Amino acid sequence: MENFLRDTKRKIKKEAQRSKINQELLEKILLPERILEFSINLKDKYFRAYRFQHSSILGPYKGGIRFSESVKRDEVEALSILMTIKCALIDIPFGGGKGGGVIDFQKLGEREKEEFARKYVRGIFPIIGFNIDIPAPDINTDEKIISTMNNEYLKINKKNKLSSFTGKRIKDGGVSGRVEATGYGGFAVFEKLCEEMRIKNPTIGIQGFGNVGKNFAKFAYQKKHKITAITSSAGGVEKNSGLDIDLALKKNKIDAAGGLKISNEELLKKPLDVLVLAAVDGVINKKNVHTVKAKYIIELANGPITESAEKILNRKGVLIVPDILANSGGVAASYCEWIQEKRKKPYKKDEVFSFIEKTLKRSFLELIKMRKKSTKDITLRSAGFSLALFRLQKKFLKDK
Repeated sequence: MENFLRDTKRKIKKEAQRSKINQELLEKILLPERILEFSINLKDKYFRAYRFQHSSILGPYKGGIRFSESVKRDEVEALSILMTIKCALIDIPFGGGKGGGVIDFQKLGEREKEEFARKYVRGIFPIIGFNIDIPAPDINTDEKIISTMNNEYLKINKKNKLSSFTGKRIKDGGVSGRVEATGYGGFAVFEKLCEEMRIKNPTIGIQGFGNVGKNFAKFAYQKKHKITAITSSAGGVEKNSGLDIDLALKKNKIDAAGGLKISNEELLKKPLDVLVLAAVDGVINKKNVHTVKAKYIIELANGPITESAEKILNRKGVLIVPDILANSGGVAASYCEWIQEKRKKPYKKDEVFSFIEKTLKRSFLELIKMRKKSTKDITLRSAGFSLALFRLQKKFLKDK
């Protein structure tokens, strides 16, 4: 696997140089503003945990918490940087943050999960707060776990009762539509992609059928789009005339969609109009990139295409909608939850979806325009990094 942190910093340096970004700003955003590294004791064992606060130039730190054996320090730092870029790109007043705990969370019992979550909050409590750092869900931290964390935070916090977490259960102050938000945001971008590129009746393949992939599929199917292949980690199914996504969702089984069995690698080889990557990082790499036949790719996972593979896809003329835009529906919904906390008035689901749709579609158009205006043939990812850096620079220089 290629080095995620190294590649992320290299992209920033490259776009900063191309866009003539202020050198002091560049040096600042290549380093996190604060790193908290600590240990959590559970059943007489100690587990490493992190909270990275990358940038507060645009506002409070914002970023998810993941509990998994696969969590790595460099990965958490890279994701905190990308959160800074993502928030700047879609123009919401948050900075970048990220957290994690190195533990096989799924093997824990319910009481152990709750205990670990509460101890994580006690570890990061001194550096978080409503206007300071606002953690959110990520791998293995669903709305129940986030509510547990927020309850622990409120129990410790004696000065005020404003939440410091988004992605909570609705009964605990969460916002309606947050669970579907990332998938819905990806679908909104897909719609704008089809409109701008004049894609008629596209065939769609989806790799990854967790929360994000399922919700993208649900919204696409509701709008009568033809999804011809879906896969999860165990493989999936394909059907040229279109799969029954509604049945797959009702039964919570990919096989229920009908069709013939297909592997993840076989999915990548299909001549699809649009390939949606909603699984894990690095699924398209230098080993398999030459087999990819999709015309357009939407990155709903973080970093699903390695840097070396992306260069090859660009040369082949594949248009990639980058993760920094495509999967930002979650943070857009988190912003609604944050505002909801401030105004003490709940958002309706259609209001949240409307905000996500307007925000992401507008940002997509900005990238298309920047790409067209560029004297060089830049990618949408390059345009996204440049636009984010310009916004960070404007605020940075204003505040100096």
